[in-house]
Amino acid sequence: MRREQTRGRWRSKAERNLAHGLGEVRRLASTLELSESIRDQACQLFRSAQSEDLLRGRSIEAIGAASIYGTCRCNQHPLLLEDVVDAARVESTRVTNAYRTLNRELELPAPPMRPTSFVPRLISALELDHDIRRHANELAERAEGTALTNGCQPSGVAAACVYLAAQEQGALITQSTVASAAEVSVVTLRSRRDELQAM
Repeated sequence: MRREQTRGRWRSKAERNLAHGLGEVRRLASTLELSESIRDQACQLFRSAQSEDLLRGRSIEAIGAASIYGTCRCNQHPLLLEDVVDAARVESTRVTNAYRTLNRELELPAPPMRPTSFVPRLISALELDHDIRRHANELAERAEGTALTNGCQPSGVAAACVYLAAQEQGALITQSTVASAAEVSVVTLRSRRDELQAM
């Protein structure tokens, strides 16, 4: 009876799916501490996905998570896909596939993420000082002007910049600590560090 009463609140399945999806988008935005502007844009993206019939065959949660991630990408907000997946109640592959669908079908104006976008987040997470942040930003800006960032994970390049800057400032921090904060492997960090040093 409770289930039927809940169903009775919505005039159609589409209306019920929209309410559920927007609720999921709002929950994720709150969990990830995103701004109201990002939340509202993500809700609008979810509505667009539904109106284009992109929910068919996909979970509402996956489209909701992809809407959050896509909106962050369009706004150059340094949010990793892993952050969204951790907060969502759905597998990584389903969110990735849903994002690809949104990107392809709705032609999202998502510019490539840049290493400089990830530096402040890493500095904050690692509680490093202003001098390290400034130097890491300089390294990241230099890297963005080279082929180093082509095809490389921007968070990996940012991690290498932060690690090198911390080393040059004499901060005691390990590669694994920085790699973990950036959600990349230590091997990736070392590879990007070696490429930065060779510039």
